[in-house]
Amino acid sequence: MTEKEFISSWIEKVGLELKTFPDQFVKTEDCEVITLPGKLLFLPPPLFGSYQITDDIGETIFSTDDHFKAKYVMYSNKNKPTELKIPRKDLHVYEAVRDYERHIDAFLKVMEKEFKEAYPKSRGIKHLSTQVFGSLNITRY
Repeated sequence: MTEKEFISSWIEKVGLELKTFPDQFVKTEDCEVITLPGKLLFLPPPLFGSYQITDDIGETIFSTDDHFKAKYVMYSNKNKPTELKIPRKDLHVYEAVRDYERHIDAFLKVMEKEFKEAYPKSRGIKHLSTQVFGSLNITRY
């Protein structure tokens, strides 16, 4: 198997097995609804402990001092929704983000193991995993 075939097989595998965030990770109905622009969002580094999620022209879309809430919004924006339900309790936000990141990391762990078995002398796993996740619009914050 070539590295290109390895990438293609993992794109297919992750695409089939990837759970939807936040729908498959939130375990509560007690949520607030925020409005999003339905376009690509950015998470710049925090400024004085505050996270300002912005759009492509730098306009602040969402602001929070909770890193997990910022991640929650960014992970939820994968399909560019115009409305987003966010759990009211910080613990539920944290648990959803934690579980999603574990889900993503599990793919990386298996991918790395299989890559090392198939290509023991190559060190290109970071590049390959970036290609797999990039092609599926998956970002790990």
